[in-house]
Amino acid sequence: MKKRLLSMFLVLTLIISLATPIFAMNNTMTEEISNAVYLGVVGYGTVDAADKDNFQYRFSIDGDEMIFKVSNENDYAINNILAEGYVFDLTVDENNKIVDAKIPEPSAMGTIESINTNKIKVNGVNIKINDETDVYEIINMAGRSEVKESSLKVGESVKVYGNPASVVYLTFVAEPYEAVVSGTAGQRTLKNFLATAMEPVGTVLYIYGGTWDWQDVGSSNQATTIGLSQTWIDFFQSNDDTFTYRNSKNHAKSYYPHKRYNEYYYAGIDCSGYVGWVLYNVMNNESGKEGFVQSASTMAKTFAETYNYGTWTQDFTNFSFKPGDVFSMPGHVWICLGVCDDGSLVILHSTPSNSYSGNPGGGVQLSGIGESEDCQAYALAQEYMERYFPQWSDRYPAVFRSYSSYTSMPNNYTGKFSWNLDETGLLDPDGYAEMSAEEVLKDLFSENTILEGKDMVEKANELGITPGKLNLIYKLMDAADGVAEINVEDWIDRSVQEIQREIKFYKRVS
Repeated sequence: MKKRLLSMFLVLTLIISLATPIFAMNNTMTEEISNAVYLGVVGYGTVDAADKDNFQYRFSIDGDEMIFKVSNENDYAINNILAEGYVFDLTVDENNKIVDAKIPEPSAMGTIESINTNKIKVNGVNIKINDETDVYEIINMAGRSEVKESSLKVGESVKVYGNPASVVYLTFVAEPYEAVVSGTAGQRTLKNFLATAMEPVGTVLYIYGGTWDWQDVGSSNQATTIGLSQTWIDFFQSNDDTFTYRNSKNHAKSYYPHKRYNEYYYAGIDCSGYVGWVLYNVMNNESGKEGFVQSASTMAKTFAETYNYGTWTQDFTNFSFKPGDVFSMPGHVWICLGVCDDGSLVILHSTPSNSYSGNPGGGVQLSGIGESEDCQAYALAQEYMERYFPQWSDRYPAVFRSYSSYTSMPNNYTGKFSWNLDETGLLDPDGYAEMSAEEVLKDLFSENTILEGKDMVEKANELGITPGKLNLIYKLMDAADGVAEINVEDWIDRSVQEIQREIKFYKRVS
């Protein structure tokens, strides 16, 4: 129906334009199109970013593919919200150009629990259906997403638009995700910087150019968003160990930005996008402000000399690293979580790494750098990734890198950045600057509790929650001791953020 209306609109526009002098047309005609699925740019894998103003874009409307141009106004604002396989409401002008795009809210999303003649139940929500309800399946593939007609089945995951439903899309719907460790937006402390850096660990995949904007010159919307982007969570959960960030043999089937065209900027994070997102979430408490994403090789020096957040140096040893230091090397940037007794470093970064099935994927993770794989940092990285991020660790082994390769400085802008521990940088009321890597990890994961190690994991599995969340509940019990009675079972379904707020409350009143 929408396609027929749009075709009639375009024909009518052509007739009017032929019959009416251009100077007499004072009002621009537009057509509203609901629930269109974005499928990607025409010619993906061959188009050059230099020709971006002439790109054409594929959308599925009522199951049929249609091609549009997209307005480049407001610094490519529309391009910077487009994401393949997602649904948009479009405004199209008389030149077949999209001049506005919005993301509609589904009436329901999740698993179909039951189907009757005139209704379906989706994730506990009853949705009316009728003969006018269309059903399609969205199929996401690198460079070749598509939509096809389908039918409703119990157990399928869907997004529903309208009630009664005008359209039901069979598509991947991610499970709700709560970070094991999370930061507090806008809290400028060293501990919060590292806690914030932990949020995407084990749940965000590596995309070259990920979290850079669509035009590949600065921060994406995701990079200036408080909290984890849903598109990152969707992409990680919808993939497995066969994901590869780069298909060098076939650019049309690759997530890599061939010829600098960054189609999948929204799906994951690269190294500089990751550090930029962390910094934004520590320095801001609302989305949409100026971001920090920039060249990985210059980040450390820029933080010191442009933002005046701290100091930059090329004169250091492994033992001079501190928690929260940022290191820029050629083509990469990483965050030091802490130094071990043997001089090895536990680091946080987004990096490509091979899965157990041999596919180059990877993403945001804890890693160890040192003289050999026998170092303490690598052992800690392995332990914490396996303990707290089992879905990740089922796909990827922990990463080790040599100290010499990760502290290379062949030019005058790479080097180590350290925070000013005052109002100009980050405060350190928790004493993190003097902690070892192991001490930082234990504190971030709230491990100074009743249970530790294997016992904690087994108890968490029994309750159906993460070990990190169980640790927090025990921490809440400790904080409330003598003030209130806290039962583990009462807090299983509460959010991590709510538990953290309660901990702070009882610390104040006790």
